[in-house]
Amino acid sequence: MEKKLIALLCSAVLTASSLSLAEACTRITYATTDNVVVTGRNMDWDKDDNLKLHIMPRHAQRSSDGKHPFSWTAKYGSVMAYSFNGSVANSGMNEKGLQADLLYLGEGSYADASSAEKTLEARKFIQYVLDNFGTVSEAETALKGEALNMVNTAPTAGLHYMVTDKSGENIIIEIFGGKLKIHPKKGNAVMTNDPNYEAMSKIYDYYREKDLSRNMPGSPHSVDRFMRAAGWLEQLSSEKVNDFINLVPDEDFAMQAKMSVLSVMRNVSTPFAITTERNPENSTTVWRGVSDLKNQVMMFDLAGSPTTVWVDLKKIDFDEGERVLSLSDGRIKHGDVTEQFLPVAG
Repeated sequence: MEKKLIALLCSAVLTASSLSLAEACTRITYATTDNVVVTGRNMDWDKDDNLKLHIMPRHAQRSSDGKHPFSWTAKYGSVMAYSFNGSVANSGMNEKGLQADLLYLGEGSYADASSAEKTLEARKFIQYVLDNFGTVSEAETALKGEALNMVNTAPTAGLHYMVTDKSGENIIIEIFGGKLKIHPKKGNAVMTNDPNYEAMSKIYDYYREKDLSRNMPGSPHSVDRFMRAAGWLEQLSSEKVNDFINLVPDEDFAMQAKMSVLSVMRNVSTPFAITTERNPENSTTVWRGVSDLKNQVMMFDLAGSPTTVWVDLKKIDFDEGERVLSLSDGRIKHGDVTEQFLPVAG
């Protein structure tokens, strides 16, 4: 049994080591016993990803791509983090406290864009989910019952997703041959990049038996980041820590949880402005996102700035038009930036 497991580990690690330059990013969910659910997401890239936050109004009309596109009306408003000049919706939360993020997965594969079934561009999937669903259960039921073909017309690298709601339910979604493969996960959860979720889970089981608190791998590699994030998650306190709570504004447990998640995301980050000449897989962590689903706050820790900013979804009127705020313009912003969004030009 041990030999078979070691063979699986070697195979998975070899698969993961063959990733392209896009290999990057980490996503976690931290669910506490106090009904506080916080997610964390790192964006690792080899250059500025041109991060812009968009307030996406409810009732907006949207459409998909491919040979057989379809349309929908947004049931819920959301705040989206768009990268690459608006071409990829890579993180977001809707007004129901549903959070969704995409990461690179080299093993992913898409459907032919000429598929007879209705087609959805993979880079628009997060917006589709946040527009239409208020909970993970709703999303899972609908996605399992819908004949969606995920296509790649951009082109976009292979992708996978994690969707989390304020009850602490998660689904990890992978794309193989254009079809969605859905993995439910309650409570704490981790997603990085290759290998696929089933293979990564077996590697995690192996490390966990060896006591991750003492044997965390330390490189920027996808498998190592997964194990490190999972190992720290296992050690986070699910209640107030009296020795430190006086350091937290208003001694608020939700803030303690956000800071705990932010510290984990910093631990699995890659240093700012590194060179990738020696190892193209080691991309800079450009920004870190931390979302409090119960209180509907999205926080962004910008690697190139000495400050952290946040958006409070409870303060947003989602019946107004689309608005945008650049977090990639080199200007120092700090604190609550909810009121700093401007209408989208044109």
